[in-house]
Amino acid sequence: MSSAIIAQAAASIYTQTAFNEVVNKIDNVKSETEFRHLVSELQAMSTPSFLTFIAFAHITPTSIKSKLFGSQSGAVNQLLLSEEVQQYCNRESSPISLSRFGSLYPQHLYLLPVHAGHNEHGALVLHIEDTEAVEHLCWYWSSIATYLVHAYFKVTKQRLVAITKRERDCLLWACEGKTSWEISQILGVSERTVNFHLANCIEKTNSANRLQAIAKCVVTNIL
Repeated sequence: MSSAIIAQAAASIYTQTAFNEVVNKIDNVKSETEFRHLVSELQAMSTPSFLTFIAFAHITPTSIKSKLFGSQSGAVNQLLLSEEVQQYCNRESSPISLSRFGSLYPQHLYLLPVHAGHNEHGALVLHIEDTEAVEHLCWYWSSIATYLVHAYFKVTKQRLVAITKRERDCLLWACEGKTSWEISQILGVSERTVNFHLANCIEKTNSANRLQAIAKCVVTNIL
């Protein structure tokens, strides 16, 4: 490790005590707003190393949406939201310079994919000038990133947990391909009531239709 990195480690968050404090803060995040504030705090504490957190949320089992916390230039943000980056982070775990995606991107910005469990993955963008420090800093930040991914999906699932038992019952039967009328006969309620419950599920999951609501609940283990 270079002398510059050693000095940085002695004066910043790269200590065991500080690491434990950061993990404790991440574990105590209760909402997406708190999560966003925490990311901003980490950015300020680790300047200039940690720049952006990317959450990859499954809209359907095969469709992924990227969400950025922290911002870069417009060109870099566009790259981070691209399918190319999604695919790399989905299949790889090694850090890569953003310049590998195109010569126009800065060589000192590194993308660090993180896989934290079933359908839970994300990535960090790190600013690393010293190429000799890439392995060390990515090793440190991969641990932090795992906690960040878990925290993000925890608060995301909390929004979905608001689905009631009756709404969940309707979704489960819709998963089986049942129509609203068929579900109404199975549950002993009116078709209008079934549509009401399914409409609530669509709204609560911020979905476009019942199929998307089902998919979101499946990939987040609500169903």
